[in-house]
Amino acid sequence: MSGQSSANHGRSLNPASRSEEVVQTAWRDGVISGICALVPSGMGVWYGMKYSAWFRRSTNNQSRTALVIMPALAVFSLASEHKIEHMKQEMANEYEHNDKMVKWAEQERQRRRQARATTSDSRSEEVHVSELYRKSVADSGVRIVPGDTLGVHHQIANFWQENPFKVLAGVGIPSILYIFKGRSEKAHLQVQSMIMHTRVFGQGLVILSLLGIMGFKAYMDHEGKFITEAEAERRVEDMEDAHEDFLMKLDKKDADEEHIKELVDEIRRAKKRRTQVLVAKNEA
Repeated sequence: MSGQSSANHGRSLNPASRSEEVVQTAWRDGVISGICALVPSGMGVWYGMKYSAWFRRSTNNQSRTALVIMPALAVFSLASEHKIEHMKQEMANEYEHNDKMVKWAEQERQRRRQARATTSDSRSEEVHVSELYRKSVADSGVRIVPGDTLGVHHQIANFWQENPFKVLAGVGIPSILYIFKGRSEKAHLQVQSMIMHTRVFGQGLVILSLLGIMGFKAYMDHEGKFITEAEAERRVEDMEDAHEDFLMKLDKKDADEEHIKELVDEIRRAKKRRTQVLVAKNEA
C-alpha cells in the first residue's frame, strides 16, 4: 500500500469527510434551481405590475417581494435537500461497490498466488490489485476526464443527466412566458386567444424539449457520467483503504480465533489435570 493511501486510511472511507463536497454540490444545485424558479416568479410579478391594475391595488412592496423571493427559496431548499439525499445514496452505493471489489480482488490475488505456486513479489501484487481497482472504476459507468477539474460542458452534461426535469423546467417555463408575452403584444387578440395560442405553441415546444432532454439523458446513462482523473484516483484509494481495512479485520478475526482456541486448550488441560488430581486422591 502506498504511503499516501496509508496516510488517508480512515479518512476517505468516512462519508463525513466528504461533507464539504456534499454541501458545495447541494448549494450549487439549490442555487441553480432557485434561479430557475426566480425567473418565472419575477416575470409573473413584473407582468402583474405592468398589465393588471387589480394586482397593483391588491399588493404592496412587501408582498410583491415575497411573491418573487419565496418560490425561489422554497425551490432552493427542496433542491438542496434532494441533492443531499441523492449524494448520500450515491456514496452508499460507491462504498458498497468498493467493499465487493475488495473481496473480489483479494480472492483474485489468492487465486493467482495458488496458480503460480511460487513466492510472488508483494510490490507487483499491490500494483496488480491497484490496476484491478482502476479497471473497476473505469468499468463502473463513468467517463474519466484528465485533470482535477471538469470543464463547464462536462458539468452541464452531468447536471443534465441527474436533473432532466429541472432542465426541462428551466427551458420550458421561460419559453412559455416569452410566448405569452409575444401573444399579449398583439392588440387584436383576446385573453382567451392569447392563452390558447400559448398553450398550443408551448405544448409543442415542451414536447420537443422533453424528447431532446430525455434523449441526451439516455445517452449519458449509456455512456456514463464524467468524473475527473483525480476523482477516479480517489475512488481507487478508497478501495485500497477498504482492502487494508478488510485485511486488518481478517487478521483480527484469525487472532481472535487463535486466542479462543488457546483458551479452550488451556481449559481442557486444566480439566485434565483436575481429573488426574481427583483420581490420585481417590486412589490414595
